[in-house]
Order: sequence, then structure tokens, then C-alpha cells
Amino acid sequence: MKDLIIIFDVFKNLIVFDLSAISKDEWQIFQGYGFFVFVVFLAIVLYAYYFHLYKREKMGERNYEKYAKLALNDDINDSVLESKRSA
Repeated sequence: MKDLIIIFDVFKNLIVFDLSAISKDEWQIFQGYGFFVFVVFLAIVLYAYYFHLYKREKMGERNYEKYAKLALNDDINDSVLESKRSA
């Protein structure tokens, strides 16, 4: 509970640009919790992106096997992966 009060005080001081009121210990606590929240956020985004790719492949909208073979079939005479309409 004490750390939560410190985090809100540091956040309040950051909003009003009173950086001299933040001590080094308070700043380290704020950075530690901020890093943890950031890592959790990135993990959620990564799994959401993975689920998005999995769902699109299962629904048949994309075939990512073709893209995996793109590095192997890199000759000028190879076929185009997707045909796009020109504007």
C-alpha cells in the first residue's frame, strides 16, 4: 500500500512537472513497477498478435506457408505470391 501511494505521488509530480520533489528511492520504485507493467503489456500484445495470425490462417484468409517459402523462392522467374489490384 505504501508503494502505491509513492507511485501516485510520483505520477502527480510528473504531471505538474515538479521533478525536484521526487526522491531517488521514489523514482526507483516508480521505475520498477513501470517496467513490470510495461513487460506485462508487451506480453499481452504479443499473445494477441499471435492469436490474430492463428485465427486468420485457420479461417483461410492468409496462408503463411507461402510467406515462409519466400526466402527460398527468390528467383526473378518465380511466381508472385499475391496478385494485387492496381489503383
